[in-house]
Amino acid sequence: MNKQELVDTVVAAKSESKTAIDSLIDSVTTAVAGRGIVQLIAFGSFSSDERAPRVGRSPASGKAIQIPVVKTAKFTAGKVFREAVNAS
Repeated sequence: MNKQELVDTVVAAKSESKTAIDSLIDSVTTAVAGRGIVQLIAFGSFSSDERAPRVGRSPASGKAIQIPVVKTAKFTAGKVFREAVNAS
């Protein structure tokens, strides 16, 4: 999904601001959950990532436990957004 497709999805919803914001969040969530990438040029991109299974320690008992594969949401800041944050 690119910026124009996201705009088209939001415009298809009613023009009320709450509905538009809810539509934006739903569109990004659906795209990322479907292993897609949402790119908003100059702002950043949302994607999903997967952490490999690993062995950890239980803080209560100190015993080794197996931590399963976990899917996570990932945000990568775009150049303009990153520069604006670093400028202040």
